[in-house]
Amino acid sequence: LCRRSFRSHRPALVVPLCVMAECAQMIKLSNGLDMPALGFGCAFGNWADDTKWKGFTPEEAWAAIPEAVRAGFRHFDGALFYGTHRILGQVLGKHFATGQLKRSDVWVTTKVFHPPAPLGLNSLGKSINMLDPSIDLKAEVRKQIETSLEELLLGYVDLLLMHWPGMWRSQDEALNRRLRKECWEVFEEYLELGKVKAIGVPNFQQRHLEMLIEDTKVAPMVNQIEISPFITQEDLVSYCQSKGIALEAWAPFGSGATGVIADPVVNALAEKYKKNAGQVVLRWLVQQGICALPKSSNEGRMKGNLDVFDFELAPEDMSAISALNKNLSPVTGNSVPGSDIA
Repeated sequence: LCRRSFRSHRPALVVPLCVMAECAQMIKLSNGLDMPALGFGCAFGNWADDTKWKGFTPEEAWAAIPEAVRAGFRHFDGALFYGTHRILGQVLGKHFATGQLKRSDVWVTTKVFHPPAPLGLNSLGKSINMLDPSIDLKAEVRKQIETSLEELLLGYVDLLLMHWPGMWRSQDEALNRRLRKECWEVFEEYLELGKVKAIGVPNFQQRHLEMLIEDTKVAPMVNQIEISPFITQEDLVSYCQSKGIALEAWAPFGSGATGVIADPVVNALAEKYKKNAGQVVLRWLVQQGICALPKSSNEGRMKGNLDVFDFELAPEDMSAISALNKNLSPVTGNSVPGSDIA
């Protein structure tokens, strides 16, 4: 793989390309691939509400993923840690078998390299203790990638992401930098093999990206970060766009825990444009060239989440939504996810 060919600094573009059902808008990655600008998040459970049991509930995916397919979603954002790979793979497989879908009709993302956490099935290898000196990190990453492909029942994934830049609160910058480099070198191997079509990162701050770009051959094609009206990360968004790194927004509605959908400004704009609050938030994202990853358990709302390409927010309304920023995350409170990792 040629370093030069993957270091395009042109911004990721949103272009009309109606090839994946109702997802009629695409974001072009730096390697030329077109990624649907709206995706369906495949993590189910509670990780934001301390008053309730916390954990993943992959059983919800049995109903939600088929509903998402019927609603028109063709971009699915998963992760080994979520525990929903098999369900997504089986749902898609049934559609492949009947001819309702072809593999080329769908975009499947997965993630590996997640730190151990009580939410997940850590003893089954769904996470990696990166700071354990006794493990062969590259071998563990290879195992997680191949486990993901096996669980998804797919020969390749469209996008592979490094789930976190390191262990939370780890402040050893030199060690974290080396571990990210080792993980990424495995990503480059699987990219060259064709088992993944694009590679990227989530939850990386600018310093993480700068180090990774300096240390490796292939620059990240995607940075998936938390973006909502309450956590806009505008400086990081600008940096990524200047480097040709496409952006994906996880928790665009604040995981239902921060009050984004109830915000008076968002709801006033929803009334103005004859849309609902969620559609206004998603339009605010895609209008910036940012891929949005909403999640819902209601098929009607899923269809509505795809219906954001028939209106445009005025510049002053875009600014009004951005002005709501308060760096509020449903996962990390008043700190930006990933910012505690050196």
